[in-house]
Amino acid sequence: MNIDHKRRQKSPNYRINQHAIAPIHPLGVKPSGNALLFSNREVAENSRKRLLGNLVKLPEHLLVEILSYIAQPNDLKNLGHSSRILYAYCYNDEYWRNLYMREYRRLESTESEGDIKPFGRSKWRGSWRKTLLNIDEESLIQTNSLVFSDLLYRPFQCSNIDYRSLFAHIIEYEKKSSELCHTLNAEFGVERFRESSFTLKEFQTKWIDRPFILQRDSDQISWPKWEFDDLLRLFPNEQFRQEAVQWDLPKYLEYAKNNCDESPLYLFDCKDTSMTKISELYEAPNIFSDDAFKLFQKGQIQCRPDHRWLISGPTRSGSTFHKDPNHTSAWNAVLSGMKLWIMLPPDVPAPGVSTDKEEEEVTAPIGISEWILSGFYNDAVKLAANGKCLITVTFPGECIYVPSRWWHSVINITDCVAITENFVPEPLLTNVLSFLKNKPTHISGFHMKDVATSISEFLCNVKEKEIRSTVPNYLPNLEAWRLANKDREYDNEDCGVDCKSANTIPIYEFFVELLKRSEHKDAAEEAVNELLRLEQAKVTKIRESEKWNELRKGNNQQFSFSFSLD
Repeated sequence: MNIDHKRRQKSPNYRINQHAIAPIHPLGVKPSGNALLFSNREVAENSRKRLLGNLVKLPEHLLVEILSYIAQPNDLKNLGHSSRILYAYCYNDEYWRNLYMREYRRLESTESEGDIKPFGRSKWRGSWRKTLLNIDEESLIQTNSLVFSDLLYRPFQCSNIDYRSLFAHIIEYEKKSSELCHTLNAEFGVERFRESSFTLKEFQTKWIDRPFILQRDSDQISWPKWEFDDLLRLFPNEQFRQEAVQWDLPKYLEYAKNNCDESPLYLFDCKDTSMTKISELYEAPNIFSDDAFKLFQKGQIQCRPDHRWLISGPTRSGSTFHKDPNHTSAWNAVLSGMKLWIMLPPDVPAPGVSTDKEEEEVTAPIGISEWILSGFYNDAVKLAANGKCLITVTFPGECIYVPSRWWHSVINITDCVAITENFVPEPLLTNVLSFLKNKPTHISGFHMKDVATSISEFLCNVKEKEIRSTVPNYLPNLEAWRLANKDREYDNEDCGVDCKSANTIPIYEFFVELLKRSEHKDAAEEAVNELLRLEQAKVTKIRESEKWNELRKGNNQQFSFSFSLD
């Protein structure tokens, strides 16, 4: 990726001072490095031995791991009340969050409906600890310079980041760009356009593989201006998925307004009932309406993968680095709040993120705030200065385009509500077809029962004689699969949950047959044949080694490395 340098206006310094975030812990816990400057270290060590007993022999990481196995809130509370040092460790809200989540998952697997109440707790009280202990206030016990621990201080530090203050100069600069509808950051900003003057041809020929931001004119149908309270008015009794839990909106919004989580829960829901209602209240930009995946949602074919989401989250929430599923592209419209975007091309690794060759395993810091405090955001700024990263902020009413396979992380600078959709523009069909064919175990969002039913409906109504194409005929594959699985009872689980089953459902073949009968047939034919050419090119003859052949010469005698069996 090469950044456009036509406008050489120097952008402001996008670096931040992550070391300036050093709040005072409510219990007096201090970072580990402070122990080196503490004058009464010997007295403190003797006190630790007295207060921890035999537990003082354990390294801190092992003590923390042992605490994570405690399964009952009262047990964790009682242990914390045994000494002021253990109180500091048991005060860590992450333990209480994990307790809640484990119990929630257990109850969710056994209770089919209704409000799930881990340990009988239904009301949010400001923290996971207070919620599980069913208290609103607590008298805190000070550690009195006995606990120097990064494992305790760092999560607290992360939960107290004020992004609006931290990124203030970036927000101000990006706000000016938004008002002008043109990026002032010519080095690594994301360009902005008026939707009315941005054509489908321009999108597909010049910007198909590059992020940009669309703004709607005042006379166009605008995006809804929903804040948290507007959602509550629209869905007073609706339950939404917030990562590991599913709460109704009143409870989630109470949590969103008052929590001390390092990574707050993010409402990210695609449920049919709510999204059907929401989809009637906005119109997607016209240039994104060319979507080949619509073929999975046409007539009797109703197996489109999850593609439309309502996204809502408090400040500090967001998404760590990821690529959108199934090699799809995406657009994301901000309805309220501000989002910071860090975006990298497919071939540029994100700072602090490591993957295997196939990108099956992604390893990264637990949360966005940890990523920032560890200096990785500033590393991204360095990459941006070298043309390998884009950084921007989107404001209410703006819609950003995320190209297929781009790494991106999104940080909610303030409380945010947004809508996003995934889609497949025609010029990127080759990428999507290659993914569906060659990485079937990576496919996600398709629901198994819906796919099986749609394939059966398609085969019952297909007319092969009407199709003239150089693309291989996959109808026999689909028919063979249907016969082999005619007695199988599929549930409607996401096929990505069951890799083995995902590998047997012929989604690639089904998509090709749908494309052959659509307005995308010419592009599909070109894409499929290009895939076949690439596969044939990989089948090359292995070059023989002259040295190896020379060693093997001589009366057909076998060559060995002279290893004795003894």
